[in-house]
Amino acid sequence: MNNLITFGDSWVKGVGTEYEQGMNEDQYHQIKEKESKYCFRNLVSHHLNLTNIDRSRGGSSNQKQFRLALETFFGQDKIKPSKDDVVIWGITSVFRTELWSNQNQRYEDIFLPQGQHNQNSAVSKILTLNHHDEKKELEVLGNQLLLWNAYFKSIGVKNFWFDVFNDHKWSQQIDNFLFEGSSLLSCLINDHTPSDKYHKSDWNDVDRKIKKAKEMDLVNPFTGHPNKSGHKKLAELLQDQLTKTGRIVN
Repeated sequence: MNNLITFGDSWVKGVGTEYEQGMNEDQYHQIKEKESKYCFRNLVSHHLNLTNIDRSRGGSSNQKQFRLALETFFGQDKIKPSKDDVVIWGITSVFRTELWSNQNQRYEDIFLPQGQHNQNSAVSKILTLNHHDEKKELEVLGNQLLLWNAYFKSIGVKNFWFDVFNDHKWSQQIDNFLFEGSSLLSCLINDHTPSDKYHKSDWNDVDRKIKKAKEMDLVNPFTGHPNKSGHKKLAELLQDQLTKTGRIVN
């Protein structure tokens, strides 16, 4: 069986998929990290008869995903993709990054500006004030997408990108974007007009589109992650993009 290789953040990972209406916040946080057969990557894999190799991480930055991709395809335990494998890759907020911690001997996620689930608030404040520019971050990110497009094309593997919860605008022409560049959040609520603010995926975010998703009962009310209904709809949207448009053969 061939593979569906997935990269992305908590939406791709399926964090919180097991949320049920009526749960209180404590009950939700007890189950939000549970692997779920109902998350869209598992639903899409099953529909396409592919085995899911998942490299997504909750709270992931784009920088983390590029690092994990390097480890996946070039690391010590690298996988060797076949020409029938498919890669789908979710682009997350550019207000995230990761840095190596000498003290803890691991990479740590940094959220900009500091959010309620950010353990590195001092570092976050320094980076936000002195070392972060949204336009420059998008420029670097776009160049990375071009590089990975060239790599996957060179090995004959089909790869596709999608924005997770922001509709990014690129200065370059970037091929292989699903939904004509609209984010999963925009497609989920069927609203492709510009949002009122950049959704940084902080649990306190109150931008228009995530508020609408909550009103439509497609995401949970505590962290804004898609629930079962949201993942089912996202799976159907992705399957349509991948098969009915002829990008891959089911």
